[in-house]
Amino acid sequence: MVVGAVLGTFSTARAQPAPPADLPHPAAPPPAEPPKPVEPPPSFRAPPIQIHGFVSEGAFVSTANDYIGNSSQGSLELFEAGLNVSTQVSDKLRAGIQLFGRDVGQFRDLPPRIDWAYLDYRYKPWLGLRAGIIKMPYGLYNEFADIDAARTPILMPQSVYPLRNRSALLAQTGFAVYGYHRLGDGALDYQAWLGTLDIPANALVIDGATLDSIHTKYITGAQLFWRTPLEGLRAGATFLRTSIDFNLTLDAANTQALIMAGVVPADFNGKLVISQRPDSLVIGSAEYTRDNWLFAVEYARWLKHQESTLGSVLPPFDEDNERFYLMATHRLSPAFELAAYYSVLFADAGDRAGHDKAKFPKPYFAWQRDASATLRYDVNEHWLWKLEAHFIDGAADLFAPAGAVPDRFWGMFLVKTTVTF
Repeated sequence: MVVGAVLGTFSTARAQPAPPADLPHPAAPPPAEPPKPVEPPPSFRAPPIQIHGFVSEGAFVSTANDYIGNSSQGSLELFEAGLNVSTQVSDKLRAGIQLFGRDVGQFRDLPPRIDWAYLDYRYKPWLGLRAGIIKMPYGLYNEFADIDAARTPILMPQSVYPLRNRSALLAQTGFAVYGYHRLGDGALDYQAWLGTLDIPANALVIDGATLDSIHTKYITGAQLFWRTPLEGLRAGATFLRTSIDFNLTLDAANTQALIMAGVVPADFNGKLVISQRPDSLVIGSAEYTRDNWLFAVEYARWLKHQESTLGSVLPPFDEDNERFYLMATHRLSPAFELAAYYSVLFADAGDRAGHDKAKFPKPYFAWQRDASATLRYDVNEHWLWKLEAHFIDGAADLFAPAGAVPDRFWGMFLVKTTVTF
């Protein structure tokens, strides 16, 4: 703070004898100009800073198969924590950052990593610009995947919001434009973006090789939502497209086997690159809220073209996943909320029944159908509990060891508590 002081000058006049009556009085001096006011320096007011965070702990167990970790044996590895700081720098500029860490089954992000960090400049309601590590729109709820208190289920529908892809799909590093435009009695929301992905190694399950690095050449996409004239109803679509290179080194046994088979030179060092160019994700979404009810439905297709530098061993192929779910939630009281969904994943949209034995050793490897129910209890505005049950048919989303045969029908149960501040 700069403090200014104005110093006044004071003079002391001595008493003088009155002049003789016959002498004229001296002329009075002209009045001094009043001093110009000293303007204080402009004061600086720091923008308010908001600090929020959450800590979650839980447990899960399955009746068969391992999902997101050693669930068949039971696990307490359901820990998540986040700390975010944001500030409104000016009327149009906002900045924020979040650190996030988790130990959830096979997915471990400890020490914490930067989840997102952005500058957001909103020029007009119809045009804004974000830059940095930006949350990526995908469907209805991807931008809230890191906020447990913002949803009822512990696990969002895994066909569309798979936990193993959370770190890869939550945010992109680059730029995004967005806006809002009134349209009759409704409105349009749009977003478009371009950047790269930061894919952690634990998002992949690799057998017989070591992952050296992941290089995302780009990710781009757009989302458009229509807020219809019917209050509470919105519908829209999202499109993502990315190109990724996975740099791997085969283990010694696989390297030697290829050399002995004569499919690679004798000096082959085991290095190879698997490229997914492109991966395209398309999703259509609809949500309706009325009173204490919420209904949501989403349908997605994940399209992948993959090739490698060892085409004779890993030939190119195309993959077309079909994914969808239906979900309903109901707020019973200020403290209790129920949720239920039915989520379906088909590994091959052209072979939903799993007839191709080359792809699916068992027909039920081609699908995974998940019926889920959740009870949420809010102790107060900062503390909540959740109980959740899943009844699952199929194994399309399981990463089973080579030669293992997962059970077709299995259940999974979770409990979780979260404190927010």
